[in-house]
Amino acid sequence: MLDQANRTFICSVVFIDLVGYSKKPVGEQIRLKTSLTNNLSEAIKDIPVNDRIILDTGDGAALSFLGDPEDALFTTLSLREAMVRENQTSTQIEEAGDDAVRMGINLGPVKLVKDINGHPNIIGDGINVAQRIMSFARPGQIVVSRSYYDVVSNLASEYAKLFTYEGSRTDKHVREHEIYVVGHNEGAMKKARDSMRDRTATTSTNVKRTASAASPTGTATVTLTIPNFVQDKKKLTIVAGTLAAVVALLGFLVATKKGDVPAPATAPAVATAPASTPPHPAPVEAPAAAPVASVADSKAEAAKADAAKADAAKAAGPAVHAKAEPQKADAAKGAPASAPSAPSVPPATLIFAIQPWGEVVVNGKPGGVSPPIKSLKLAPGKYRIEIKNTTFPVHVENVDVKSRDELTIRHRFQ
Repeated sequence: MLDQANRTFICSVVFIDLVGYSKKPVGEQIRLKTSLTNNLSEAIKDIPVNDRIILDTGDGAALSFLGDPEDALFTTLSLREAMVRENQTSTQIEEAGDDAVRMGINLGPVKLVKDINGHPNIIGDGINVAQRIMSFARPGQIVVSRSYYDVVSNLASEYAKLFTYEGSRTDKHVREHEIYVVGHNEGAMKKARDSMRDRTATTSTNVKRTASAASPTGTATVTLTIPNFVQDKKKLTIVAGTLAAVVALLGFLVATKKGDVPAPATAPAVATAPASTPPHPAPVEAPAAAPVASVADSKAEAAKADAAKADAAKAAGPAVHAKAEPQKADAAKGAPASAPSAPSVPPATLIFAIQPWGEVVVNGKPGGVSPPIKSLKLAPGKYRIEIKNTTFPVHVENVDVKSRDELTIRHRFQ
């Protein structure tokens, strides 16, 4: 985890506060803190250590989940259930406020740094907003931000039933936040447990493999690597520079070709070469202006030939013009009609269901980060879709979409 210091992550942050903690006697504070520690340890036991960072805030805790966004929801629901098991219902907790916690969840950017003791710490807007969202909650409540709601409510229909919109709130910095309160729904809790169980089952093999490849003390290490999308950008820059050089060269050749216009075939000066012209090319020491002068002479001879042809046409009389007019008419009859403009083709729609998040690249061009983006409109055709996450291998899909198609791309990084 320390190897990833000074990196920025988009992750779910949970801020927990013990209500009225500072007003209680020291013995009561110790009891409350011990209860919170035990219940929290039980709630996060199935979440891999490298996917979470826990900070002690004195009267509570701040948790940053670097993996699935459901981890934050499962942890807060489990913690609230533990409170209910301690001989109180959630309604009584909200009304009395005794031995209660209030929790806020936000999805946003945080930076992983080292504190004064060399331990991992998190800073940034993600944890700041989580603390302010938590301040709007009543004792026993779980409140989430709009960014977290937009992601989790689209993962499963059971999750969407959990949230109730509470409106907009303004913090002490005059910043508005749209908040949602997490209700009590057995179906959502079961879905969260099943998701956690599935994730644990799929990652257990990877965890064992990492442990076997770790140091003799059994501590796994994380290697900091350059993200793939950064390497791709470097390659694109090189390709773009090469294409620009090719375009410049082609433009120079076209301009040179236009200046070097060959003389007409009927020009007598071009048809027969002078007797004095040698059969071999001029020596290398010849002046650079010589070819230009020869081109100018050819143009002059061509102009004289055109003038001679014009005089001959005048002498031919109206018969030549009479013959030319039917030919022009026949040519006009044979000319094809202008093709009508092609009708616009309705685009296709790509729908993304990426967990926890990923950068979408379409045919090498960035398409945004999902979430928050949910779909892209594309013209019919074949595309290479890349889904990138800084800590996982790139997921690639090749699709062939037609007009009005709706194709869903699902992927979970793990």
